[in-house]
Amino acid sequence: MRTFLAVAVLVVAGCTKNAAAPVELAPAAVRLKPSQGALTSLLTAELAKARARNLRPFLELRAEWCGPCKELEASMGDARMTDAFAGTYLISLDIDEWGEKLKAVDVDPSSIPVFYELDAQAKPTGRKIDGGAWAENIPANMAPPLKAFFAGS
Repeated sequence: MRTFLAVAVLVVAGCTKNAAAPVELAPAAVRLKPSQGALTSLLTAELAKARARNLRPFLELRAEWCGPCKELEASMGDARMTDAFAGTYLISLDIDEWGEKLKAVDVDPSSIPVFYELDAQAKPTGRKIDGGAWAENIPANMAPPLKAFFAGS
């Protein structure tokens, strides 16, 4: 539970825009910034970190202005959400920061928040889940489909 509470606290507090290295949000999450380098290279490096920790990598697209993204973040301390995200390594990208550079990894930022499963080459597999998989953005609704999605990889 501490892991995802730390994620929520650090996300709400914000991250510096000009960080030289990935900003660690928690032991199983990182938010990447365009100033850090090419997206494909950064994803490859993060995939290696996930593998070293025996975690499954997923790409999250989000935005600071996104209400559902904020509701998801606020719920991360809930035990149901902690359980749903167990064993995952989240690589978070802000769609406004990355913009057109997202095309390099073939993801669709039109519906956020969205999570993409990553393959062994740090590319999206085609499996994804977004807020359309649940109703109101509360842990009771979000956790079951997220757990099933993350466990299905």
